[in-house]
Amino acid sequence: MKQETALPTGNEYQRGVQRVLVITLALNLAVVAGKLFAGILADSLSVISDAIHSSVDSLNNVVGLVVMRYATAEPDDEHPYGHAKFETLAAFAIAGFLFVTCYQIGLSAFKKLFSQEATTIEITPLTITVMIVTIAVNVFVAVYEQREGRRLQSEFLIADAIHTRSDILVSCSVLTGLFLIRQGYVWLDPVVSLAVAAFIAWNGYQIFKATVPVLVDAAPVPAVRITEIAEQVPGVHSVHDVRSRSHGGEIFIEMHLHVAAEIEADHLASHAITETVEQRLADEFGKVTATIHVEPLP
Repeated sequence: MKQETALPTGNEYQRGVQRVLVITLALNLAVVAGKLFAGILADSLSVISDAIHSSVDSLNNVVGLVVMRYATAEPDDEHPYGHAKFETLAAFAIAGFLFVTCYQIGLSAFKKLFSQEATTIEITPLTITVMIVTIAVNVFVAVYEQREGRRLQSEFLIADAIHTRSDILVSCSVLTGLFLIRQGYVWLDPVVSLAVAAFIAWNGYQIFKATVPVLVDAAPVPAVRITEIAEQVPGVHSVHDVRSRSHGGEIFIEMHLHVAAEIEADHLASHAITETVEQRLADEFGKVTATIHVEPLP
């Protein structure tokens, strides 16, 4: 049986996510600066392009800091369920950035494949060292964001960690390309870039698959399973009109319960049954808010 996990709420959640974003923003800016330095030093367009790609991570951090101000706002008359979907929407936007990056890398790769111009890059030990250091920093950022995203149950941090992992692969492909060019295998550089572009597209698809159901209010759990759990509670005869949706790490469930007429007339007994149903749903699915309408048997 799944146990309910205590989640940071309110200011604690906001401060936790913002702290992660500030730290990763500083590290991402350092990565961009390092890659630009390496690219200019080697006169390498691919390394400079990689720096531009890495700048998307910094942009995502800035967007995240702005979004957090709205996603953690208290419910109001216009948003009675809160504003957590702003964070889901931001994660969806990251997937869009991934697809744009995929397109740009793929386009550049095809141009290189069919280009007749010779590539001349001055590769130095310093260039290689800078690229390796920036990759190591990105590995730390990806692991740190993934860990904190799971701890805070932040869709945005998890999505940004996926994007950072794609940045690591791009940087590794560029680094591999530099070695290949040095050995004379220039034609392999765009081939590796195409493979990386495909992986980035897959990561974008994974984020879309996770965020789109939330944005369109798809049922996070099968209605049949909810019905099974509710009907196991003593006093519940049957369940119908079951609906569910997720929002900011919480599942909202609505249902109608049929109970015996004498139980329906006893308000304390009816309330106890609905409390038991909601607790069992929380034990199974985590944080749950249930709206239950009790009806007598027809």
